[in-house]
Amino acid sequence: MTVILPPEVEKFLLAAVRSGRFASVDEAMAEAARLLIRELSRKPVPQLANAGDESPDPLLGLMGDDVELMDEIVADAYRQRRQDTWRDVDL
Repeated sequence: MTVILPPEVEKFLLAAVRSGRFASVDEAMAEAARLLIRELSRKPVPQLANAGDESPDPLLGLMGDDVELMDEIVADAYRQRRQDTWRDVDL
């Protein structure tokens, strides 16, 4: 497997190897992969709903994570709408 890293990440890994923290870049990358796997295992990724799937849309569920923030956003949008004078057009 070939992995292309940003230069700053590559420098960091090489420094970790030179310092003796890891025996090789391969060992450092293996440890990095293990840490990534462990971190991703803690945070389940929301799955997109398939056609015909009755589960709720995971993206809509994300909006409910901070209900107070969403209330503030909606209230601000309504305030802004009332202040927009260009909306006062009689049809």
